Amino acid sequence: MQKQPNDSCTVQIIRPHKTLLVILSVGALCGALMWVMPSEGIPLFGSKLTFKTWKSFTDTTNTNKIEDVGAYLSQLDSLASDSLMSDSAKVLNVDRLNSITSIQFKDHNSSSLFPFFEALEKAKSEGFNFHILHYGDSQIESDRMTSLLRQKWQEEFGGSGPGLVAPVPITASANISQSQSGNWKRYTAYGFDDGKVTHSHYGALCSFGRFSPPLPKEQINTADTLEGWIEFRPSGMAQGNCKRYTKATMYFGYHQYPVTIQLMLNDSVIESKTFEASNTLLSHTWNLGYTPSKLKFVFKGVDSPEVQNILLQGASGVMVDNIALRGSSGTVFKKLASSDLSKTYADMNPQLVILQFGGNSVPYVTDAKAAKAYGNYFQAQIQYLKKLLPNASFLVIGPSDMSTSIDGVYQSWAGVSLVRDAMKEAAFAENCGFWDMYEVMGGKNSMVSWVTNNPPYAGPDYTHFTPLGARKMAELLYKSIHKEYEMWKAEVQ
Repeated sequence: MQKQPNDSCTVQIIRPHKTLLVILSVGALCGALMWVMPSEGIPLFGSKLTFKTWKSFTDTTNTNKIEDVGAYLSQLDSLASDSLMSDSAKVLNVDRLNSITSIQFKDHNSSSLFPFFEALEKAKSEGFNFHILHYGDSQIESDRMTSLLRQKWQEEFGGSGPGLVAPVPITASANISQSQSGNWKRYTAYGFDDGKVTHSHYGALCSFGRFSPPLPKEQINTADTLEGWIEFRPSGMAQGNCKRYTKATMYFGYHQYPVTIQLMLNDSVIESKTFEASNTLLSHTWNLGYTPSKLKFVFKGVDSPEVQNILLQGASGVMVDNIALRGSSGTVFKKLASSDLSKTYADMNPQLVILQFGGNSVPYVTDAKAAKAYGNYFQAQIQYLKKLLPNASFLVIGPSDMSTSIDGVYQSWAGVSLVRDAMKEAAFAENCGFWDMYEVMGGKNSMVSWVTNNPPYAGPDYTHFTPLGARKMAELLYKSIHKEYEMWKAEVQ
C-alpha cells in the first residue's frame, strides 16, 4: 500500500536534563535501598532477596594490605635468614615480622624438632638414610613447595630421587615424568571420587591404582589375561638431585590371582617375576645401579594388584616425598590400615612429617564450635600418625589466606583464622611445631594483594599460589626450619 503524503512519523526528542534526572532518581532509589537493606537479606518466597548494603559499599577493610608483595616477601626473607640478631634496635624494629616467619612452639620449646636435626647431621656425616613426608592438600600439588625443600635438604645433607610416586597421579608432577596405560584407575581414601572400595588398604599415599576393576573372585574371567604398564622418565623440571635415583621399590598386593611384573630399563627387559595371590601388602626392590632414561613396569595377570606406591630413591641421605591429597582436610589418616602404613614407614624411616592442611575446611567453618570440631578431628590424626612414627618430628602448617566474593568484593573467608587457630591448638597439644602461613602471607585480606600483584603470586581462584608464589612461600618455610636447625646446632656444639 502506497504511503499517503499526509502520513507522518512522530519522533520524540528527550532533553539531556530529563536523562540526567532519571539517572539521579535511579541512583537515589538504589542508595535508599542500600541504606535500609539488612546485610543478611530479606526472605522472599522460600528464597532470599539481597542487595548491596551501604556499609559494604563504603567498607575499606577489604582493600589490599600490601602494595608490593615482592618487597614484603624480601623483607620477610631477610628476617627468616637471621638466626641471631645482636643489634637490639633491629630486634625492636622487626620483632613482629620476625615472629611471623618463625616456627611457633608450645611454651617456646623447640625440642620436638631436635630428633630431626640429629638425623640431618647423621645424613651429612654417615649417609644416614631417612625420609621427610610432606602431606598436604592441592596447595602442594605437582611438587610445588616440596621441590624446593627437597632441593635444599639434598644439596646440604645428601640424598637423591623424587621419593614416593603414585601409580596413577592426579596431576603431572615436576619431580618425575610419568605415563601409564589407559586402563589404570585411581582409588582414594579421601575426596569425592567414585572410586571407593570397602577396605582401608590405601597405603602411605592414601590411594592406590588398579588396571582391572576390583571384582569378587568368582566374577574374574581367568581366561582373559590383562596387561597394564607404568613408565617413568627423569623430568626436565626436577630440581638438583631429584633427577637421580638408583633404587626402585614397589608396594602392592591384595590380588586374587598370580601377577607377573616385568622391569624394563631403556626398553630392555631386566627382570620378570611372578607374585602369587596375596591378601596382604607386598614389596619388591630393584637395585638399578644407575638412573635409566626410561623405567617401565609391565603387569600381566587376570586380576590387578592394588599398587599403593613406587619409591624411587638413592642409596643414602635425605628423601623428601610430596604427598598431595586434593580435596582433603587432613582428617583421612585414621581411615588407613595401620598394617600397610607400618610396613611402608618401616622401610622409609621418616624423621619429619609435615602436615599442611586446613584450606578445604575453611569454607565450611563459620563459628568457633565448628572450628573446635575440626581441630579435634585433626588432632586425632596427629595422634594416630605419632603412634606409627614415635621417633619422628612433626610440623603443622596452617592454611593460607583464602578469599571469597562478598557483595562483589573479594575478602578473607571468616573461617581462615578459625581453622588456623584450631590447627595451632591441636599442634601444641601434640607437641608439634606450627608455621602460620596465613600470617606469613600478611594476614586478613592479604590474598587479594597476592592475586593482583605484578607478577601474581596467587591465582584468580583467590585460593592457590602460582608457581612463583609457591616457591616464595617454600623459601620462607625452609629458612624458618633452617633457622631453628642453626640455633640447635649452636647450642649443641
